[in-house]
Amino acid sequence: MKKTLVYIVLATLAVACSDVVNEVPDTPFSTTPYTFNFNKSVLPPVNIPVDNALTVEGVQLGRMLFYDPILSADSSQSCASCHNQKNAFTDNGLARSTGINGTIGQRNSMPIFNLMWHLDGFFWDGRSDILRHQAIEPIIDQTEMNETIGNVMAKLSNSSRYSLAFSKAFDTESIDKELIGKALEQFMLSVVSANSKFDRVQLQLEEFTIQERTGQVIYNEEAITINEERDPNNPENIGGDCFHCHGNSLFMTREYMTNGLPNVTDIGRGGVNGNARDNYKFKTPSLRNVEKTAPYMHDGRFNTLEEVVQHYLSDMSDATADLSEEPNMHALRDSVYLSEEHKAALVAFLKTLTDDEFLDNPAYDNPF
Repeated sequence: MKKTLVYIVLATLAVACSDVVNEVPDTPFSTTPYTFNFNKSVLPPVNIPVDNALTVEGVQLGRMLFYDPILSADSSQSCASCHNQKNAFTDNGLARSTGINGTIGQRNSMPIFNLMWHLDGFFWDGRSDILRHQAIEPIIDQTEMNETIGNVMAKLSNSSRYSLAFSKAFDTESIDKELIGKALEQFMLSVVSANSKFDRVQLQLEEFTIQERTGQVIYNEEAITINEERDPNNPENIGGDCFHCHGNSLFMTREYMTNGLPNVTDIGRGGVNGNARDNYKFKTPSLRNVEKTAPYMHDGRFNTLEEVVQHYLSDMSDATADLSEEPNMHALRDSVYLSEEHKAALVAFLKTLTDDEFLDNPAYDNPF
């Protein structure tokens, strides 16, 4: 009896010890912080939402979602369908984008880069407060991808690829709308353009041509009114007044403005906030990579930069919006005209904002 009891005790201890030895401790969830590789002296300090820090896993997941047509109702269209990297993530030269059912949208597709410095309003009318919310809207918009968020969640949850990717990025077995938005937000925030000729000139790595330098002066000078007598051959006396609306290293403001366009039916920002004073005002886009983002304006009405420059040299007497509260547009309306030489110089300067490295960066390309 005693021997039997000893054997039982020893066996119990052996099993207990075996369980301890063979037990695998839980590995704590961790992600890899995402590192930006652009020259930090070129653009403002990195500005990432505190509740959605960029990680390698999150950015990769967002990149997958951005390029996957699974987000559309018939799996025929992805975010990238209307945001082509070669066109600075605009829509392949189209004035307005076409949805999966052939429905044509109301506005021109906006470029996607340097969005971390927007962060307070997206779309031409600023109707989305933060980027992760903007990312969802084209998916559920009937004129675009025409899908429900419920169907998207189901499709992603049924995919072993995405179940694993969401687990790696967010430590979750449950895919929901917020995480889909956050993943897309992470990828889009990672897309940075900061290596144009303009940037390299600022870093003293290259030099402008005489024409480009002349265009830069015109871009950054105040508009000159007709009554002022100045030397028309000196570009410092032929101001284009561009910098007021497209200034600083981002070449944009974070404001909504009218720009003197005629025959505008879309009331823009005023349609979102109900303020009539904001009618016909639209978000001011960055001019970086503007050479690649044609056609121009919220409705894609201008096909070339030359047409855009000529518009800003017009008298704007047929503008739909009241320009009296837009002092910069008033100055342009009354400015002296630019010679053909000076117009060409201004366009040449704008083309120095093209970032070929960004347009070809494999980190932003289709991951599939």
